[in-house]
Amino acid sequence: MSSSVSRVLVSLAVAAALVSGVSACASETEATPSETSVPPTSKPTETPKPTATQPPVTVGTPVTIDCNTLISPQAMYDFNPNFGLSDGFKPEAGSEAATIVAAKGLACQWVNQTSGEVIQVAVADLPADKLTALKNSYVTSSNSVPTYGVEGYFEMDDSFGVAEAFSGSYWISARSNFFLEPGDAQPIIAAAIAGLG
Repeated sequence: MSSSVSRVLVSLAVAAALVSGVSACASETEATPSETSVPPTSKPTETPKPTATQPPVTVGTPVTIDCNTLISPQAMYDFNPNFGLSDGFKPEAGSEAATIVAAKGLACQWVNQTSGEVIQVAVADLPADKLTALKNSYVTSSNSVPTYGVEGYFEMDDSFGVAEAFSGSYWISARSNFFLEPGDAQPIIAAAIAGLG
């Protein structure tokens, strides 16, 4: 092998070693800032865990009764004989009834055969911490109703009256365009409490 070829090969080997060393340094230099610049809470692979003050909505004991047990046909007839149970009711997304269904609860709807007005009643069986959080939210956002016989609240949501009641471990929510004041919902709340036993 000639000395010129030998020098070229040595030069190439030295150049390759230098490039390799520079790459390794560049890799180490680039890796260090990315590890220290990413805050530990923003790792994309970690899922945030719920805190004790925000229990997940889906926590609840399944409610196993049906709508005719929650509000008996006789109780609804006594309230207003024109209301009939609506099969296949699906609560509107974002409503209290939808939240209750997500918590393994029951949601029912009755429709007035003459006027088309609706009564929606939903019930969830929740742990004490979730009930306390709900009660605290209604204390600040709604109006207390002592006539329900349990801790209760009422407010108008557009043309719908919304009654909330807490009996034992149950959260009962009743919504209707037939409820214009707290007393309108009282017989329905009482019937639901009786239906729950």
